[in-house]
Amino acid sequence: MTAPLRLLLLGGYLSYRALFEWLRPSLFISVMLVTPVLQMLFFAELGRYAGSADPSYFVIGNAIVGCTVACVYGPMLAMSEERATGTLPVLLASPASRICIFVGRLIPFAVNGLLVSAYTLFFGSLVTDAHIPADRILPLGLTLLIAASACSGLGLCLGAIGLVSRDVPFLANLVALLMLLVSGANIGMDRLPVWLRVLGEALPLSRGIEAARRIARGDSLSAVGGLLLGEIVIGLVYLVASVGVFAWAEKTARTKATLELA
Repeated sequence: MTAPLRLLLLGGYLSYRALFEWLRPSLFISVMLVTPVLQMLFFAELGRYAGSADPSYFVIGNAIVGCTVACVYGPMLAMSEERATGTLPVLLASPASRICIFVGRLIPFAVNGLLVSAYTLFFGSLVTDAHIPADRILPLGLTLLIAASACSGLGLCLGAIGLVSRDVPFLANLVALLMLLVSGANIGMDRLPVWLRVLGEALPLSRGIEAARRIARGDSLSAVGGLLLGEIVIGLVYLVASVGVFAWAEKTARTKATLELA
């Protein structure tokens, strides 16, 4: 195994393991599995009561938004906790590639987000009237992976900000709730004011949600290729931005002597 690949895979694994090493399994289950399902059921039943859309509309939308639990908070905590645990100076002193460090920390949480979304989608299809044909499962799985990866890029960017700020958990909460509003998960993008629609398109998940709904209705991957490509691009933009923010945060922390300030 080459050094960059080892750094990417092993570094990401150790970072993910360190984040959850001391958490009880019950906390993981309640946050990662119970919360997204309850959120999905709430909006699905609210939509059924209001008669605004088919249950599958809310099941698919909230299943994808459910990945924010892992993909926004996970990378954010993994990066910001480097300073709280005192490992940030060692990380900055190492000659390791910053790209490998960032991508390595993205992979476990993208996979975690994929599993959360898939579980929520599966559970929603069982307990509601949402019908997802069996031949749509693989295209939907690819769509969920792309959406989770793009969302993880945003989480990394927030994590880089956490190297110099103590208020990043509040920012992460704000971003996650904002994505629930403007991603099109529960309110159609065409019903939002223009400025909220632009904001939703600047954040991950909106294109992934639309692509997933179209795939569930029978569209092929090629038919939604533009949406998926847009989701990939927005994820790459946030990944590149996270590297830039990290470089700025590194310089700022060195200048202000706050590398080890928790």
